[in-house]
Amino acid sequence: MRPNYITTEHPEYGINSHRAQSCAPTSAVIYGKPKAVTGEISKIIDLSVDSGLVVIEGEIISKETRDLKSGKVLISMNIFDGTSTITCKVFAKDQNSAKEILDKINKAKGVRVSGDAQFDPFSKELGIICKAIVETAGTVKEKRTDTAENKRVELHLHTQMSQMDGISSATDLIKTATSWGMKAIAITDHGVVQAFPEAKKAAKDMDIKVIYGVEAYIVPDKSSIVFGHSKESLDTEYCVLDIETTGLSYRTEKITEIAAVKIKNGEIIDKFACFVNPERPIPARITEITNITDDMVKNAETIEQIMPKFLRFIGETTLVAHNANFDLGFLRYNAEKIGLAINNVYIDTVALAKGLFPNFSKYKLGIIAENLKIEVEVAHRALDDVMTLIKIFNIMIEKLREKEVVKISEIEGTLDKNIDFKKMETYHAVIIAKTQEGLKNLYKLISFSHLNYFYKKPRIPKSLYLKHSNGLIISSGCEVGELYSAILSRKDG
Repeated sequence: MRPNYITTEHPEYGINSHRAQSCAPTSAVIYGKPKAVTGEISKIIDLSVDSGLVVIEGEIISKETRDLKSGKVLISMNIFDGTSTITCKVFAKDQNSAKEILDKINKAKGVRVSGDAQFDPFSKELGIICKAIVETAGTVKEKRTDTAENKRVELHLHTQMSQMDGISSATDLIKTATSWGMKAIAITDHGVVQAFPEAKKAAKDMDIKVIYGVEAYIVPDKSSIVFGHSKESLDTEYCVLDIETTGLSYRTEKITEIAAVKIKNGEIIDKFACFVNPERPIPARITEITNITDDMVKNAETIEQIMPKFLRFIGETTLVAHNANFDLGFLRYNAEKIGLAINNVYIDTVALAKGLFPNFSKYKLGIIAENLKIEVEVAHRALDDVMTLIKIFNIMIEKLREKEVVKISEIEGTLDKNIDFKKMETYHAVIIAKTQEGLKNLYKLISFSHLNYFYKKPRIPKSLYLKHSNGLIISSGCEVGELYSAILSRKDG
């Protein structure tokens, strides 16, 4: 006689779990003694190395065996309970015992396991050494449905052909979409199109249209060096700036130091430098990098007090910064919080360096300075970094004059051809074929990206996409897309 079960809906995961009211009879025992599996059932997600003896219940999603030198057989089972998965191990005394256990496991719809939760030194993760296993009726999962009257069309979908970002086959995805009443579905794997034949075959006998596409790694080889529209000559007045912060995100971290120096014709004409009280402790790792301590900023003004003074100092000058979107992201965000704005044209010297010095291996400020034989006495302090950048920027201006650049607006077109696609940042973009010509062009782009522009990932230069864009639709991808990255960084235009 099987045990009596109470069926309850899992409050967090929407599946039904089964809890035994009495111990399972001997016929349901897979391993060990049935009395060992009594007690409260724990969620796998809540387990830790300090949990000790636990009881879990779930489904075996995979298993494997290994013969040990001692003659025993190690049986490893991955058990899923709706919250997480954990590996449970059984040491069978010999081959016959292992076969008997495996035969019972293969017939079981679900299992309840009792054992010690502990760190496994072999797999380097949390696991359970089993004391007892009994068969259960398994879990009854609610089948998901789409009850929307107007069905959506999914335009961003990964199959198992997307490296580290998809586990379902095109066939399974299309069957699910069809069961939900969807009329069309797009396949957009990361950088590849290998799922297309399977998708076409799966959709052949179903009332659904497959939209063919890809989530591409776009290289903005026409990327901006100058942000904003400038009518100024190359000999204009510049304000070179740098900030130090408590971290990388302008939304969650704080500015600790600001420095800005005005230059004209290579000469310094004014300076602005101060600490900023972040109103929070500076992380130890940041202090190690910048040498800025809590004592150094505790009596400084807050960013709300400093920002108006800083904006008066920079005025309408053209700003210059190394990795400018980082600095301007922080400054714009903090200006907006107090109702002010920074709308200055600005130049990113990282992008400018990539155009002027394409043979440099890296473009950190110190490395550029070293390659240009510029001595750096102090690094990662705002004013010192600004003084180093001024020396670098003056050399850059001379290089631009040698290329007969007269206006700031001429910088972009002059340097585009020198940019190395391997050193450019990539953005995710969804490209979809809307015509047969578009599908042909999509195949061309995929081929070029793997044969001519592969570096760690298959890259598609934006200029190449524009050349083969007939019949294609392109849109920014997720938060790693160019559009959303620009929005989050508060870029202008």
